[in-house]
Amino acid sequence: MALIAAVKKISDVNTFFQNLIFIINIVSASYKRNDELRAFQATIIEHLVDIREIKTGKEFNQVGGLQQPRDSRWSSHFKSICSLIKMYGAICLVLESIALDGSTYSQRCDAAFSFKLLMSFDFAFILHIMKNVMGITNVLRQALQQKSQDILNAMHLVTTTKISIQKLRDDGWEILLEEVTSFCKYQDIEVPDMDAFFF
Repeated sequence: MALIAAVKKISDVNTFFQNLIFIINIVSASYKRNDELRAFQATIIEHLVDIREIKTGKEFNQVGGLQQPRDSRWSSHFKSICSLIKMYGAICLVLESIALDGSTYSQRCDAAFSFKLLMSFDFAFILHIMKNVMGITNVLRQALQQKSQDILNAMHLVTTTKISIQKLRDDGWEILLEEVTSFCKYQDIEVPDMDAFFF
């Protein structure tokens, strides 16, 4: 709960989570859209397996659904981000489909707006920052939610989490930028020139 409250005080991140919920609500609004998402996802997975870009085997590449984030569960935010990254291409296809063939003007506009968000570097950048930060804090969250607690172990985990976040802050920029740039190129998202002058 403290993490959620802290995040909501950062304007860009708060807006990101509002947009994330908006996108998930549009894509998950009906059984038809969920079925469409699964069909697109299965087609993408099949293609990636055919070109040997992803592994096959038990529990690999399963078609899933989007996780709805809830304020009372920080882990649901992390799961939402992970599922969005995993299904990014399929979600874009569903939104394009709704933008073209939605039954109402409002649906088409919402889908077009959501697609535009997904195709922006800013959204992809914050998506990956939050995935990394929440991935670090998720280990601590899981440990603190166990029924029996060892206070010394919990304090050690808090210290380790703080060190990991500081390391990400101090040394993680190049790795993060490379990760985001690679993701954006794969998803056909325009990457800004980082060496250009900023006005």
